[in-house]
Amino acid sequence: MTFADPFALALLLTLPPLLLLKRRAGSREAPGRFSNTALLASMRPTWRLRYRWLPTGARALALALLVVALARPQTGQANSELPGQGIDVALALDTSSSMATSFGGEESRLAVAQRVLRDFIEGRKDDRLGLVIFRAEALVLSPLTLDYDALAQVIGRVDQVNLRDGTAIGDGLSEALLLLRESRARSRVAILATDGENNEGDVEPLKAARLAETLGIRVYTIGIIEPSTRQQGKANVDEQALQEMARVTGGRYFPAENEGALAGIYESIDELEKSRVGRPQFGAYNELGAYFAIAALFLLAGELAMRATLWRQAA
Repeated sequence: MTFADPFALALLLTLPPLLLLKRRAGSREAPGRFSNTALLASMRPTWRLRYRWLPTGARALALALLVVALARPQTGQANSELPGQGIDVALALDTSSSMATSFGGEESRLAVAQRVLRDFIEGRKDDRLGLVIFRAEALVLSPLTLDYDALAQVIGRVDQVNLRDGTAIGDGLSEALLLLRESRARSRVAILATDGENNEGDVEPLKAARLAETLGIRVYTIGIIEPSTRQQGKANVDEQALQEMARVTGGRYFPAENEGALAGIYESIDELEKSRVGRPQFGAYNELGAYFAIAALFLLAGELAMRATLWRQAA
C-alpha cells in the first residue's frame, strides 16, 4: 500500500498530545468523599471501570483512520502501464523535380526521403500520421491515420503523382495544417521537408507559419541540402525562411546533407515531442481512503453509543 499524500500522516503526531490533555483534564475532576476508604480495599473494580478507556480509545482510533484517509492510501500494480496518448503528425514532403537529384550517392533525394519516412512510421504506436506532398500545388495523400502499413505504401508511390512542377512551401504547410486543425491530441506537429525555395503557390510560407502559431501547431522544417551549394556560399534552400517558419511556432529547423542526417532529424523530432507530451505513466491504483473514512465514522458512532449507555456514568 502506498499514499498519494503521505505528508498528511504528520497529523498523527498530534494525537498523543490530545490524549494527554484529555487525561489531565479528567484527573482534575473533584473526587468523591468517603469517611473511610479502607472499606473499599477489598472490592474489585467492575468491568465497566476496567474498560472505561474504550470510548476514548475508539475516538483516538477514529481520528487516526481519518488522518490515514486524508493521506489517500492506494493499492495497485506498479508494472501496469497506463494507456499512452499519441501525437498527431502531418508530414509535408517536397516532390518537385529537384528532388530527383542525387543525394550523396546513386539514389535521389526523393528516394532517400521516402525510405527515411517509412522507417519513421515503422516505430509508431499511438501516433496518427498524415501525408501531404507539394510541388507547384499541394495535395493530401493520406488523412491522419493509424494504418501505418497503408501509409507506407502511399509514401512509396509519391513519385507517381503527377503535379505541375514548382515548390509551393506555403501551400504544402497550409494543407498539413488543415489535417491537424480538428485534432484534439495533446501534441500536434507538422514536419515539412524541402530541397528548394518557395516559388509557387497562393500562400506565403511565413503566413502559413503564423496560422500554425494561431492554431497551436508546432512546425519543424527540414532543409535537404546539397553540400556543394553551401561551399559556394548559398545553400539550395532558403534556410533563413525555414528557420523563421519553425521559430514562430515553437519548432526547430534542421539541415540535412545526407541520409544519416535526415534519419536522425526525424528521430530527434520524435524524441522532442515525446518529451513534451510526457512518458507513459506506470501504476494502476485503487483508492482506499473511503474505506478508512467509513471505518472512522463507525467508530465515532460506537463511541457515542458507549458514552450514552454502558459508560454513561463511568466516562
